[in-house]
Amino acid sequence: MSVKWFTAFLLIGFSNFAQAKEIRTNEVTMPNAPEWLQQTRVEKVTDRIQNKLEWSTRRVVVHWYSTPEDFDRAHGMGPLAAAVTKQSGGVTTVHMGPTVTTKNFDEIFGHELVHVIINQKYKDAIPKWLEEGLANHLAMRGKVDYKWLASQPYPEDVRELAHPFKGSFALISYRYKASQALAEMLAKKCDLENLIRLSVQRKMEDYIVTYCEIKDLNVAFKDWVKKKALF
Repeated sequence: MSVKWFTAFLLIGFSNFAQAKEIRTNEVTMPNAPEWLQQTRVEKVTDRIQNKLEWSTRRVVVHWYSTPEDFDRAHGMGPLAAAVTKQSGGVTTVHMGPTVTTKNFDEIFGHELVHVIINQKYKDAIPKWLEEGLANHLAMRGKVDYKWLASQPYPEDVRELAHPFKGSFALISYRYKASQALAEMLAKKCDLENLIRLSVQRKMEDYIVTYCEIKDLNVAFKDWVKKKALF
């Protein structure tokens, strides 16, 4: 049985799950959602991400965890994860850890929904080096510190970034931010929404060369980061 993991990034603090309730929409079932979360808020985030990716999500189960121990047992990726999307045996589930609160729910849930839709609609057409950054970009999750990014060693090939949730905290941070910077670069250099739309038909990397006219992705990435770091 193949298992794929897609993660949201580390957050500090724990939410209170003293009370829980069930939320059910056309897209998600949350059997133990926190009391502070309303169905209308879930639907608002879902609608926004679905509109961006032009997709009606096939319903997935979203599990919530009140303790870091229970959450870690569910995903096994260590203490840095805040939320995780898992695909196993053709079934996709989302796991929300105790660091997800009313303050950060929209961006983290939106991030995970991007992973869900990529699983359902795009399969392997979206390159792994871009997926986390694309999820951050579409979910409007944080800003890239380009000055910090420019101070770090550039990877020999950005395509080696792959899934970022491996290695030290510093390395994970770099991979997330570099991937998000790549998504922002593509949004600036070409119509990102249309690029994503085209990628239903074949690998996105082919269109990055032809549609976005980016012949050398590594050169374009370095130039983009250096330019953005000046502001």
